[in-house]
Amino acid sequence: MSFNAGRSTDRITWSRHREQPVIHQTLKIIGATVRPSVPNRALWHGPWGTLLLVGDAGMLVAARFQGPCPTDGPAAPPDPLPAPWGLHPTLRLSLTGTDFQLAVWRSLARIAPGECVSYSALAEAVGRPRAVRAVASAVAANPLPVLLPCHRVIRRDGGYGGYLGGASRKHRLIHWETDQGSHPRCF
Repeated sequence: MSFNAGRSTDRITWSRHREQPVIHQTLKIIGATVRPSVPNRALWHGPWGTLLLVGDAGMLVAARFQGPCPTDGPAAPPDPLPAPWGLHPTLRLSLTGTDFQLAVWRSLARIAPGECVSYSALAEAVGRPRAVRAVASAVAANPLPVLLPCHRVIRRDGGYGGYLGGASRKHRLIHWETDQGSHPRCF
């Protein structure tokens, strides 16, 4: 796996092999020292259940799971990203965190759908191979789950580990992505 976490902004395009892409836009990650005002909120539905998106008209700053993880039936494809964010060709993410957290979050954005990486591989990717616990803390502090795919980070032994949306949601997301035609590379 190759990561490059050192740039100040990143442009990443996500897509699935079948059906429509989860996110049609390119992502641009912006490190912010002050969180912008957040007058816009919208619910986004997908295989993860419901995600509350928060931001202003030009960028997202946070996302929070709403309600329980769906457990019945197969996971449905996600709805299109709601307005105003789904209307822009580039999805801007304004992230407030330490330089280390920003490096970890940028590396999360480089993990392809259906691919799993270990916390130790992620630590190596950000140039801090001995900082596995710090990487795990930064992953757990991810302000934009699903958009920054922290669910793709697993334990070195292949166990799924924890997830801010709950273990069943992480399991559902990983299996939904691999069922979409991606080939998982888990440790």
